[in-house]
This record gives sequence, C-alpha cells and structure tokens, in this order.
Amino acid sequence: MDKAQVASMLEEIATLLALKPEASVFELRAYENAARALVSVDGDLNQLVAEKKLKGTPGLGPTMIKRVEEAVQNGKIAFLDELRAETPAVKLEMMRIPGVGPKKINAIYDQLHVTTLAELEQVCKDDKVAKIPGFGKKTQEKILQGLAFLKQHADRFRFDVAFAEAERIRTALATLPEIVRLEVAGSLRRRRETVKDIDMVASVDDNAPEEAREKIMSFFTTQPTVISITGKGTTKSSVVVASGIAMDLRVVSDSQFPSTLHHFTGSREHHIPLRRRAQNMGMTINDYGLFKISEGKEELVPCHEERDIYAALKLDYIAPELREDTGEIDAAAQHKLPKLVEQSDMRGILHAHTTYSDGQKTLREMVEGCIERGYSYLGITDHSKAAAYAGGLSEEDVRRQWAEIDQINAELQGRFHILKGIECDILKDGALDFPDEVLAGFDFVIASIHSNFNLSPEEQTKRMLKAIANPYTSIIGHPTGRILLGRAGYTLDMEAVIDAAAEQGVCIEINAHPSRLDMDWRLVRKAREKGLKVPLGPDAHAIEGLDDVFYGVGIARKGWLSADDVPNTYTSERLIEFFRAQRERRLSQ
Repeated sequence: MDKAQVASMLEEIATLLALKPEASVFELRAYENAARALVSVDGDLNQLVAEKKLKGTPGLGPTMIKRVEEAVQNGKIAFLDELRAETPAVKLEMMRIPGVGPKKINAIYDQLHVTTLAELEQVCKDDKVAKIPGFGKKTQEKILQGLAFLKQHADRFRFDVAFAEAERIRTALATLPEIVRLEVAGSLRRRRETVKDIDMVASVDDNAPEEAREKIMSFFTTQPTVISITGKGTTKSSVVVASGIAMDLRVVSDSQFPSTLHHFTGSREHHIPLRRRAQNMGMTINDYGLFKISEGKEELVPCHEERDIYAALKLDYIAPELREDTGEIDAAAQHKLPKLVEQSDMRGILHAHTTYSDGQKTLREMVEGCIERGYSYLGITDHSKAAAYAGGLSEEDVRRQWAEIDQINAELQGRFHILKGIECDILKDGALDFPDEVLAGFDFVIASIHSNFNLSPEEQTKRMLKAIANPYTSIIGHPTGRILLGRAGYTLDMEAVIDAAAEQGVCIEINAHPSRLDMDWRLVRKAREKGLKVPLGPDAHAIEGLDDVFYGVGIARKGWLSADDVPNTYTSERLIEFFRAQRERRLSQ
C-alpha cells in the first residue's frame, strides 16, 4: 500500500460518513484532513508504519494512525468495509454525478426512495426532483445532464488508476524466472487518458514446458489485488482487480511476443490501414506474426521486436502513443515522424502551488522536491486573489512571496532557479485578476478559468480570447476545464482559441494532473501544427504532485510533440528569455 492508495481509502471514509445524516462533521473533517496530511508525509509509508514514525504528524491523530497502519498491514480498513456495507449502493452511484453532493443525495434518497440511477433519471423526467425543497428545475436539469455524462463514460477508468493497477501486477510478474519478456499493452500502452481495461502480454521460452505457463497464470490470478477470476487458461487469464478494472494476461512463446504485443496494443484504427499496406506488399499480419504470401503459402517473416514489423513494411518505427490512425503511417513511410519528447528531456516544472495559496508544502519544500528529482528550475504559480476558496494571493502576499523567492534564488545561485509566476484567474469579462503593474513583476503568467463555467460557448470563447490578447498572459492553463470522468468542462471554440494563441505567441499548457490531462491530445496536435509551444504543468499541490509530469509527457507524445515544442525542456536561461521576448514582442505591438 502506498500513500495515495491509503489516502484514497481515508477520503472514501469521509465521503461515506457524509452520506450518513447522523455522522459527526468533525469526524468527517478528521478523515479529510488525514488524507491530505498523509499525501504530504515524506518517506516510504510502509517503512514509516513499520518504524512507528507517523506519531506526531500534523493531521494524523491516534485513530487515524491506527487506520493507516491497518491499511498498510492488512490491505484494507475494517471501518471502511462497514461503511460500504451500510451505505445504499445508489447513494454511492449518485456521488459520481457532477455537482451532486451528500446533502442532495440524502434528500433525493429519503424523499423519493430511488434505488438505481435509472429510477433517478425517471423521477427527474417526471419532474419530481424539482419539487424537493431547495432543488428546482435548474438542479433537476443538471442532474439529468450529469446522468447523461455518466452513461457516456460508463466503465471507463482514468489512466493513472489503471496504470497503478497494471504496474503492481507487472512488477510482481517480473520476478518470475519463467517470463522472458513482459509488457503492458492496449490503450494503456498507447497512453489514452481513460481506459476500459488492462491488457498485458508475457512470453516464455519457445521450448518452455506447459508447467511454466501454468505457474505464471496461477501467480497472476492469486495476486492480492485480484478480487475475482473471470477466466483461467495457459494462454489467457482474466481477472478483476480491486479498483473494478478488468485485466487480461496473455502468455505466448517468445518468438510470437512482438506480434502479439503489437496486435493487443492496437488501436484497431491503426491496424486496419497497416494490414492494407501489408496486403499491398504481398504480406499478412496478425497476432501470430507477419507472413509473406508466396504461391498461396504463408512464410513467417522473422521479427524479434516491433521495430522489425514496421521495418518489414518499409515504415519507420511508430511509437505506441501515435497508433491512432491520425496520419502516422504516411508520416512513417515518408520518414516524417517527429522525435517524440521524453521524460528525460524535462528540465523544470511550470505550474505548482505552495502554502501561500492552496498547496500543502512550503516554497522551500517544493524547491527541495524539484532538486531531488533532478530539475533545475521551478515556475511557482499560486492562485490569484479571485480564487479566495484556494487562498488566492493578495498583492501584499505576492510581494512577500517575491521576497522569499529572491532570498532562495540568492542561496541557490548557479544550482537552481525559481521563476516568479502566478496562476491568474480569468474573470468573467476576460480581464485578468491583477492590474498590469502587478502582472509586470512576474516572470510569467498562467491565465486560467476557475469560475462562471456556464457561460454560452460564444461568451466563453470571447472571454478566453480577451485573456489571450492580454500582453502579460504567457500560458493558458487547463483550457477547457474538464475533469476526466467528472465533468465535460466548459464549452468554447478551441479552434479559435488555438488560432488566437498562435497569432499572439501565447502557450497553451497540457495540465498534467491525471484528473485533467487538458489540453486534450487531439487538440495538442492542432496546436503543434499552428506552431504553439506547449508546456507541461503538473498543477502540483504537494511534492508528489511534481511526478504528474509523467502523465503530461504521455499526452504530449500522443500530440506528436518533440522536445523543442515543450518549454519545460529548455534551460532556465532559455526559458526566462523565451518569456521575456514573448512579453516584449506583444507589448510593442
């Protein structure tokens, strides 16, 4: 059990307590605070528990420490299991509806006695929800919209959830000496932002006995996170893991591994034109291999790696992230695929929060976290004053933070640099939340929408275009405001936004937090074609959040970005000059 898993369990307890009308608000807050505190604890959780070092941690009282120890030692918390058993299933399902909190859920359940989401949808259509005191037609319509959103995204899981599940089992399987090669496949390997299930492919020696496959499958199906087995054989086994996601493991001979991995990585859309190309070259391709057809007979084309498959088809290697039939095959045939950005290209962080606003760590602690990860700079971007809910900075706070930044920069000169940034709210009329004389003091400004999501598409677009036109705007943050599997985000003309940003020389970020991954990778490709620079912003509110850059790199790669397209790959000197030139050019227009 890692910190994120246990914190998630504590958050779930808080949620379930909120669904109990008689629950103490103080108890609920205690679990919420404990979850936040746990994520911020430094060090390996298992070791901290074993050495009894959690005592004295702010936010973790004796009861919370017992809960954490129980989770680490047993893989579960009995109190959480009790709450799950006591809570009507429909209440948990209603928690997934955007904008519907515990109070509304309890009111609907107590007054209308619904037992399923289908029944909830019907009582909304029958106009019964609107008649509950404190609800009304507008709330009823939002619930119907939320139900439609859930239907659209049913049985999907965020990338980070699926990745964590896959990594746990992949790491365990990798210890087996019988396995020669092992890879995650499917949409997870292609770095899709949400996935339906997990595919994994393992190989054994071509001459391995059947017992080797049986051992691997028995090991796989008895992993601690497996909650049910839906199929078990020596070539394929299927399970469901604790998060509810289904996982398939295929075991093949090592000579078949490249073709099986390629086949189950997909996508179907990529494979259709690839197979057509193979047919035109007198070949056929499937999960068993690439075959040359001669006089009605199939002859296996030896391929030790996926690269060999593409080479035999006279194509440059196509990275898994690009296999979506968006022009990658033609580009590979013409040697025009970009050299995709890598995690190792990242030199610094842009978009992180501290205790000055709603971050969990101090400025110095965030700097130390960056240094530990090998970064050479940090663009700090606490919230502006309009974001009062997030402890937005007043102008006085800004100057106080600048003074601390100057002090730390002087201490770390030549080793690390903090850029003075701000995540500045875009107000309803498109103006930025600070006057020009304050904005001029920042090295860069991320302009983001955090309010008035329900404006018309025309108004929202006009609002964003005005923010882009502000010469102090360096980067547009999370441009659509979407929350994956949570809300669709506000509606605006992103084509017009990208065009305006390209014209003004403004960047649009990929918000790398796994709940956002916004800009969408399809839009990233459009932005690249327009010449935009696309920074990766982890939106880190704790030291661990710095690692979310990993998710942003996946989306950047899906959007065909090379290292030079991503300002985080620049040296601090080049980046500072980039932002300075960007601003001066626009102020002189």
